[in-house]
Amino acid sequence: MSIEEKADNVCIKVEPTEPMARIIRLATAALASRVGLNLDQADDLNTAVEEVFRSIIVTGNETADLFSMRYRVLQDRLEVIMESVPLDLSDQSSSVNRYSRFVIESIIDDLSDMPNPEKGFDIHMVKYLAN
Repeated sequence: MSIEEKADNVCIKVEPTEPMARIIRLATAALASRVGLNLDQADDLNTAVEEVFRSIIVTGNETADLFSMRYRVLQDRLEVIMESVPLDLSDQSSSVNRYSRFVIESIIDDLSDMPNPEKGFDIHMVKYLAN
């Protein structure tokens, strides 16, 4: 990304509970619309974000910590960064993680994850505008 590129940043922190999944979906859909993603692209991004969010809940990783997400709204894409996620998508020994990664990689344009120095992993997803 060039230094001149301007981005709007939106941060959300919610409890990792089932009722909050709807809040995450609504925020993601609204920002996808703002960027100009079509309905299919917005749904893909929503599915990927929800896959990570629900995996945290289903695998019993609900804690007092808030689920933190940052959205970067750029001219040609929407980036979603989930911070300190207690889910290692690169863990090949976990069938849940392998499946989640497979689903996410099949619908997201760019996916990367890296260990967070404090705890867990930061997951970075990008969805580009269709040409």
